[in-house]
Amino acid sequence: MAADWFDGGGSGSPVDVHAVLDGMPTQGVLELVEAGALVSLGLTSDGGALGVTITVDGRWRREYFRGGEELQAWIAEALPAVAEARGDARPSSGSGSRSRSSRRR
Repeated sequence: MAADWFDGGGSGSPVDVHAVLDGMPTQGVLELVEAGALVSLGLTSDGGALGVTITVDGRWRREYFRGGEELQAWIAEALPAVAEARGDARPSSGSGSRSRSSRRR
């Protein structure tokens, strides 16, 4: 089958995930998690971009990145929004223990 207009999008080169996350973007992801957000990372189906999803209390936002500078700028915007969305509902930093009830059969 011959390539057509629909096959012409994108650069066709895989994203270097290590390069995108190297340095400050990784620190930013850690800060988002510490602030109470769920952060999900994954590649697009063609491997051409890193998808980053931030979820707080059921609300989420996803963007796609090929470079670390763009990701770092987006994280810098996300941190205050996550803090505002979480309010005082941040998880406890105490080291409490959870007990599991055992099932009886």
